Amino acid sequence: MDRRALPLVVLALALAPLLATGCGVEVHRSDPPNTVHLALTAEIAGLDPAHSQEAVASICCLQIYDTLYEYHHLKRPYELQPCLAAALPEVSEDGLVHTIRIQEGIHFHDDPCFADGKGREVTAHDFVYCLKRLMDAKTASPGTFVLDGYVEGLDAFREASGAKDLPKHRTEYPDVSGVRAPDRYTLRLRLVKPYPQIHLVLAMPFTSVYPHEAIGFYGDEFLNHPVGTGPFVVESFKRTQHLVLAKNPNYWEDLYPSEGMPEDGPAGRLDDAGKRLPLCNRLVFTVYKETQPVWLDFLLGNLDRAGIPKDQFDNAVDPATRELRGDLADRGVRLEKTTDIEVIYDAFNLHDPVLGTPNGEKGKAIRRAMSLAFNEDWAREKLYNDRLDSLQGLLVPEFPEFDPDFVNPWKKHADETREQALDRARTILADAGYPGGKGIPPIYYEVTDSVTDSQFYAVLKRDMQEIGIDLRASRVTWTQLMKRIDQGDAQMWGVAWTADYPDAQNFLGLFYGPNKAPGPNGANYENPAFDRLYERAIVLPPCEERTQLYRAMQKIVVEDCVWIFKYRRVTYDLLQPWFHNFKRSALQDRYGKFLWVDSDERRTTAAAWNEPVYGPLWIGLAVVTFVILLTIWGARRRVRAW
Repeated sequence: MDRRALPLVVLALALAPLLATGCGVEVHRSDPPNTVHLALTAEIAGLDPAHSQEAVASICCLQIYDTLYEYHHLKRPYELQPCLAAALPEVSEDGLVHTIRIQEGIHFHDDPCFADGKGREVTAHDFVYCLKRLMDAKTASPGTFVLDGYVEGLDAFREASGAKDLPKHRTEYPDVSGVRAPDRYTLRLRLVKPYPQIHLVLAMPFTSVYPHEAIGFYGDEFLNHPVGTGPFVVESFKRTQHLVLAKNPNYWEDLYPSEGMPEDGPAGRLDDAGKRLPLCNRLVFTVYKETQPVWLDFLLGNLDRAGIPKDQFDNAVDPATRELRGDLADRGVRLEKTTDIEVIYDAFNLHDPVLGTPNGEKGKAIRRAMSLAFNEDWAREKLYNDRLDSLQGLLVPEFPEFDPDFVNPWKKHADETREQALDRARTILADAGYPGGKGIPPIYYEVTDSVTDSQFYAVLKRDMQEIGIDLRASRVTWTQLMKRIDQGDAQMWGVAWTADYPDAQNFLGLFYGPNKAPGPNGANYENPAFDRLYERAIVLPPCEERTQLYRAMQKIVVEDCVWIFKYRRVTYDLLQPWFHNFKRSALQDRYGKFLWVDSDERRTTAAAWNEPVYGPLWIGLAVVTFVILLTIWGARRRVRAW
């Protein structure tokens, strides 16, 4: 470079911020029109429905695949309706035979797994194949619990499928008497006992349909190359970065609902009634490991929906009215609040020699003391900005079996002080032979690689120190955590279980012995008394007998302190003014096909938000910066000349 040009370069650098942003920022300028941008808070483990147990994978799979049934987008309480099924099932008088008619003319996504690259028609035989693959021992799906012990011949099939001489990725399976397709468009399930939740299960992503050709073609890579029938096809997928979905040009005739709740009309969620889905052209999920970047991108207009980080809550929401205030309200951002059907909890591995059943009553005492030591009041205020509903057990108020009078004895009582709860915890430890926590080795808590989880762990560690328990971190990624739980290697961890369907059996199954890891019973809890009650209850429709059985099971689990039952979240969703038709589901995040954005409004509105206002101060700072840099350049030139 010519040294004589250096002052001009310095000037350009000093003024670059003013020149570059003086005309505002154009958000997503390279996007095709009507592209929706959403955030994911963890990496995407994969896109194989048989392994869609955790929330992020489930959300992604629900946009790509279809199931026989789904929940109405707008109606509450949640209403099951046909998806790929032509109607609700026909059920025999004894409740054992369920006949499901399949829609005709549905096609899989176009994909190289087909000989001509064109997706073929879906038949009932595809559902037979997918249900068998779900239960195939070589698939190693954590979702087998949804059919275990219910379908005629399926348990024997599962046991035989683990034979060493059988391949991992099979495109054909032997006949199973309980899962048949008597004709091209009819699926028939024959049960060994009544299963009132079977239709709800057939709305879960585990039971999605995909072609056997994709399994044969992709093998282990199927989790990265999904082939479904859903409203979107994969355009780009990098599990630690993003999932970009494009509108499926061959999607079947699925229409936006014309009915909803009283509030849906005024909210504009019925304006698109009768329109063919999906409504957006493109759906982009970006992976974020921290909440702060999500918040900043939402403020810039780069995301169409976001939550509110706890550190920003008081700036965004009026503490008295719990409504938006300040700049967000002025921008036209909308706030929607939904109470999740979930339980947030800390789980203990009951196979662990310190915390679990091998340590007998002593292990139970440690678990109870730790539950009492958890400072829920502090967490509610400092970590969640009071966006919580406290829980005494696993029966949440949405379930008819909920008992409003039930009190968890291993939580701080409403009329009890923090110090009184700690005294009870210390007494429990002393009576078990651990005075002041002495004799209890360090307990390792799984902490995923995010600032938020590290904060939560630090608070829990502080709580446990108050009763003499040394809690230490085992640092893992989310994928590593899931693997460690499945393998029984984790000692203690914190997660949330969100209901898959509106029945408490979905929570109770997390404690059923045969469901232990790698099934959904990650705590590896095994209690014959609980299992007997569970087996009696699951064949019953909603009734008084089932209510009493559910409540008895809750009491057993709480007495054994399998989990530290914490709370459930009240989710605050912020929606951009150009973003339409979002309605959170506490059961199933199958919302992508209903969403759309006004790209022109986003472009002009976001540009106005990002328009910098430069007054004399900014200009003065730029001039001073230029003078300083020019002086430094001149001094360096003189020194070199000398």
